[in-house]
Amino acid sequence: MPERLIVVAPEPSDFHITREQFLAAMPYWEPHARLAGSVSDDDPVDANIQVDRPDEYFFQIFHFQNERMLSTDGNWEQAVEFAIWAVNSFPKQGDGELWLVDQAYTGHVVLTPGMPAEAFETTWVEHD
Repeated sequence: MPERLIVVAPEPSDFHITREQFLAAMPYWEPHARLAGSVSDDDPVDANIQVDRPDEYFFQIFHFQNERMLSTDGNWEQAVEFAIWAVNSFPKQGDGELWLVDQAYTGHVVLTPGMPAEAFETTWVEHD
């Protein structure tokens, strides 16, 4: 499984999420979440939600300063939950697709509002 999964639109103008929108959607992850900021001024991440639920692996959700993508370092199940949260919380602006893609861009899932978790395994497209 990839180290990090990313929610991004292939056409950058189709997805834009401000830091304020990101923070406003944080209650979904509570009460097991806390907010953290960037590590340095050079860090492309300007905010991250750290999720530490009982009996689950700790994971994070990252918001980037360019306001064009979100990512997570969670396992596959956590990444699916993250992607469903993202597509339902932050709708795309254009006519293009919104993807959950691995860090190396070797494959993706097209995200649609209301999609079930079961669809992620069956709709994953390998980039050959």
